[in-house]
Amino acid sequence: MRLSVLLSVLPAVLLAACTATGNSAQTGSTSSFSDSSGGLCNADALNPAGQTASQSQVERLVKQAGAAKARVLAPDRMYTTDYDPTRLNIRVDEQNKITSVYCG
Repeated sequence: MRLSVLLSVLPAVLLAACTATGNSAQTGSTSSFSDSSGGLCNADALNPAGQTASQSQVERLVKQAGAAKARVLAPDRMYTTDYDPTRLNIRVDEQNKITSVYCG
């Protein structure tokens, strides 16, 4: 009896371990910001390395790049590899400091 109960609970426990918890801004996970006035992205002139990727900083970088949206890419998170010429990608380290920016 105990074994059957344990075996029936095991899938739920394993699935729960796969879910994300916490606030994405606090954990540094992939997040997205959209600016309806943006268009094609151009990150060539941007050099924000070492700065904190706060919401206001991300918004400023989106405007400077002329992008329509942004995505913050944390080192421990998964994200899609689709190409979007209107998106600014912002790579950050474990401390949420910007390491690089690029379009796509």
